[in-house]
Amino acid sequence: MQKRWLVTSLIGVAVAMTATLLVLYGCGGGGGPLRPPAPTTPPSPSAEFIALLPEGQRNATFVGTDQCAQCHRDYHSKWSQSRHAQVNVGCERCHGPGSEHVKAPSENNILTYPNITRSVVCGQCHGPQFDEFRQSAHAEMVGELADANFVGSNPRLYVAVCYRCHSAPFRMQLVDEPLSEGVSPDQIDANINALSNDQLLAYLPVSHETATCATCHTAHSVKPRYARFNTDTAPIAPGTPPKLHTTFNHTCATCHNGRGANPSDQALQTGTARPNMHESNQFNMLMGIGGVESDGGGQDPSLPMSIRRMAHAEAPEQCVHCHMPDNRHTFTVSYDKGCAPCHTPADAAARAGAVKDEIQLALFALRARLRNWAQQTFGDPDLWDYTALIAELGKTAPPQNQVPIEVKRARHNYYFVLRDASFGIHNAPYARHLLTIANRQLDAIGVPRIAPQVLSRLRRQEIQAVLRSDLQRLKAVDWRSW
Repeated sequence: MQKRWLVTSLIGVAVAMTATLLVLYGCGGGGGPLRPPAPTTPPSPSAEFIALLPEGQRNATFVGTDQCAQCHRDYHSKWSQSRHAQVNVGCERCHGPGSEHVKAPSENNILTYPNITRSVVCGQCHGPQFDEFRQSAHAEMVGELADANFVGSNPRLYVAVCYRCHSAPFRMQLVDEPLSEGVSPDQIDANINALSNDQLLAYLPVSHETATCATCHTAHSVKPRYARFNTDTAPIAPGTPPKLHTTFNHTCATCHNGRGANPSDQALQTGTARPNMHESNQFNMLMGIGGVESDGGGQDPSLPMSIRRMAHAEAPEQCVHCHMPDNRHTFTVSYDKGCAPCHTPADAAARAGAVKDEIQLALFALRARLRNWAQQTFGDPDLWDYTALIAELGKTAPPQNQVPIEVKRARHNYYFVLRDASFGIHNAPYARHLLTIANRQLDAIGVPRIAPQVLSRLRRQEIQAVLRSDLQRLKAVDWRSW
């Protein structure tokens, strides 16, 4: 009986000590949670945070923000003007207890890159937002870019270029932090290109999230990064290099752009393996830039603004207004508040449904015309496509000099509208215009239009399945042909 009492007591003490440790870490550096984390299954955000600490920090104790300021004056100065300072959330709340670091400053006894970028650091206090964020695509790594064999085959591409948008620690340490310190895009690009293959590959095992809290928010500064919005389209103009379209003054669009989507005839004649826009050309569509805009090809500087952009481009805070109503961190749009105050939920749902149906049907009809042209020309309806996409079907593409420029213009616009994936919601006038131009290109070479009665017999699910299949096939090809 005495033994049982002793064991029970020891267990009780252990539980109490563990709870105390978690509480200490949950309030380190002054101030408790702004909003307590929502109930979660083990491990809790605090336990996950403790697991991130380097071994040399595990037994450290808290020393207070004033001690940190002795050496880190610049960061302390920025922090002192932040919301964190106002609510007494100090350095150790994010970086862990600092006594060992004070004794012997080192990256092995303080939480720093890469683990400081993990969303769980913020999740200790910002529980509701953390739980929502974990449901978003930002909280995951792209499968191919988390594959050591895949990335290791060409680290100078997949890390030096793709990781600028697809790896939270890489972007934070090599892009966002230097930008906040006034480093130029040219120098940022030079610094990244100067890394050895081994240095690049070191980011592979420590990259767990595509984006993280600190991608949009700067803990040390006064304003969150997501407030940086403008309507400047120069960084997404055709042919813009990665060093510019991943560093310009728009947090969402530095990644959600088509990587310099180029509609010029020269680009379409030379780039025939795959569409020359990345799968994230949402900002290009929103701002109305990147599609073949005229019957003569390329962009049309005289295109009326009423066609180039709609009101969505001028909404306050643009992307955030629709995708983050009430600070929603799933980044998914719903009609309840994302479309307010311009639309009621019912109005938004009706308009969105009608526009999506219209654009999806128009895309399907354009694709059918392209297939008819290929059948008449080559005897195979699949040979209208880009060469890598045809190869994905196990077929051999025809010589691309046998594909007229009108078809190349039309297929560029097909994929430009398709890859935006909003099906007109981001910019219905521009999407309609690009599909109109694509159809006029095929009119010019005598390809018959699809009869309305044929289109009326199509089921919505059939149309969506075909478009979805094209997107999936293109995504698979993208990773092998960039």
